[in-house]
Amino acid sequence: MYGSITKAQFHYSRVKMSEALRNELLEALASTNAALPQSPKEQSPVTGDLARDALSQSRKRRLTTSEIDLFPTKRTRLEPTDTQRDQVGDEETEQSYASFLTDLDPILLDHSEPFHCPISKWLESVGLDRETHCRSDSHLYLSDSNPCLRQFKRSAPDMAYLRDAAGSAVPPTPGPIKSQSHEPNIDNWSKSPSSGVSSSSSGVRNQMYRQSNLAFNNIYIQPSAALLPDVVYGHVRQIRAERNSPELSSGEWKKIVGRLDSLEEGCTEDDVAAFLNDTIFPNHTIDPTYGPSTGLTSSSNALMSLHLVPANPENPYKVTQPKPDKLYGYSGNPNAAFTQPQLLAQTMLHPKISHYPAATSQGLRFPFFAIEFKAAGGTKGDLWVAANQCAGASSACLKAIDQLNISLQEHQSIQSIDNLTYCIAVDNNVAKLYISWKEESLNYYLQQVDAFLLSKSKDFNSFRRQVRNILDWGRDARLKEIRDALDIILEENRKKATESAKSRQLPSGAPAANSSKKPKSSSS
Repeated sequence: MYGSITKAQFHYSRVKMSEALRNELLEALASTNAALPQSPKEQSPVTGDLARDALSQSRKRRLTTSEIDLFPTKRTRLEPTDTQRDQVGDEETEQSYASFLTDLDPILLDHSEPFHCPISKWLESVGLDRETHCRSDSHLYLSDSNPCLRQFKRSAPDMAYLRDAAGSAVPPTPGPIKSQSHEPNIDNWSKSPSSGVSSSSSGVRNQMYRQSNLAFNNIYIQPSAALLPDVVYGHVRQIRAERNSPELSSGEWKKIVGRLDSLEEGCTEDDVAAFLNDTIFPNHTIDPTYGPSTGLTSSSNALMSLHLVPANPENPYKVTQPKPDKLYGYSGNPNAAFTQPQLLAQTMLHPKISHYPAATSQGLRFPFFAIEFKAAGGTKGDLWVAANQCAGASSACLKAIDQLNISLQEHQSIQSIDNLTYCIAVDNNVAKLYISWKEESLNYYLQQVDAFLLSKSKDFNSFRRQVRNILDWGRDARLKEIRDALDIILEENRKKATESAKSRQLPSGAPAANSSKKPKSSSS
C-alpha cells in the first residue's frame, strides 16, 4: 500500500527549503498563532480554528479505529493515554505548524539517503488512516494544487459509497443489467422476442446449438459417413463429374500458393472472401457464363427472409436468422430469370405472403447455394460454426422450393421439383462441401459430401470444378424445373379463374334462355 502511494507522490520529495524562507514561514505562523483565540469558549461554532480542526482530526480518526486489530507498535503510537492528551492540550495546537516544518526541514535537506526514503518514513509516522484523513479534510483546502483534493474529485463520481449504522463504507447496490438475461431454461442467445428468430451470431457458436436450436426445429446435421438417399446421391455424382473447362496453369497456381501463404500469416474473413472470389467463385456481374443474362444473381452478407426460416412454434429455441457471406439464386428483375407471368405466378404460391420466394430484401429468389467464409489465420475462424450457419441457410433455401411443391400438389399436378441445395464452409486452409435436402415434408438434413485441402493443386482444382458444376445445375436444370412449375401453376389458376367467371354468369343467363325456348316448344 505504501509503495503505491509513494510512487503517486514522489514528485513532491525534491523540495529544498532555504534558511531565509524557513525563517519567514516560521515568523508568519507564529504571528498567526498569536492571533488565534486562547480559549475554546471564545471560538465561534461556525468560524472555529481550522488548524485546530485539522490537527484534531487525526485524533478523532484514531478514536474510531480503536476496535481495529493493529500491530502492537502501531497501536501504541496511535492510542495515547488520556493523561497524555490532557497534557498536550493547547500547546500542541500552538506549536503544530512550527514543529511540523522544523521536523520536516531536516528530512528534506538530508540527501544521504535516496530521495524517496524520507517520504516513506514520514508516511509511516502518519499512520494507516492517512488516506482517510486526507479525503475527509479535503474541504479545508481549496487550492487546485492540493493532491488530496484532486484525488477526491477524481474518485467521487466513480465510487458513490453509502455508510451503514456502524459508519462502515457500503458499496452501492448495482442496478439491473438490461443486456443480460438470467432465465433458467431459455438462453438469451436462442430467443428473439420480437421476431422469434435469433439474429445474434453468438447462438451458432454455442455447443448446444445443434441439439437445441436446430434439432428442435427439425434441422439435422448428418454424419459424413451416413448413407445418402438415392436421389441425393445421384445429384452428388453429377456435381463431381468432370468438365471441359481448363484447369489452372503452373503460373496461376504459383500465385495462388503465394496468396495462401500470406493468409496463413494472419487474415480476416474479408481477406479469405476476397481470395476465393478471385479464384473460385465467378463474379456474376461481369462473368458472361454466370452473369445477369443467365438469370443468376448473388448477394453478400444479406439477411434471409424470416418467413423462410423454419420455426417450431412449440420450441422456445429458435434458429439464428441466416446471413450467408455469399448466396446464389435467381434475379427478380422482369425477363431475367423469369417472365412477367412467371413472376405473377410466384405471388400465388402462398395465401398470405405474396413475395414468398424472395430470400433477401434485394429480391433474390429461390436460392440454391450458400457459402460461409471463415479465417483460420485470424479471428473467429471455426468451420464447425460455419456448418451451423449453413444448416440454417440451406433450410431456408429448401423452404422456398417446398412451398412451390405444395402449390403444385394443390393443383393436382404430378410434377415436383427435387428439393436440394448446396452449401460450402471454407477458410483459408480447408473447404467443406455440404448438400441439403428435405424429406417426409418435415425434416431438413445437411450432410458433408466432400472436403478439399486448398494448398494441394488437385484438391483446389476439384473444388473449383464442383463449384462451377453447382452453378451450372442452378442455371440450367433447376431453373428450368422452376419455370415449368410456375407455368403449370399459372395455367391452373387461369383455368380456375375462367371456370369461376362462367359459374357467376350461368345463374343470370340460364332463366332467360329457358324462357325463350319454352314459347317455341309450345307453338310447335
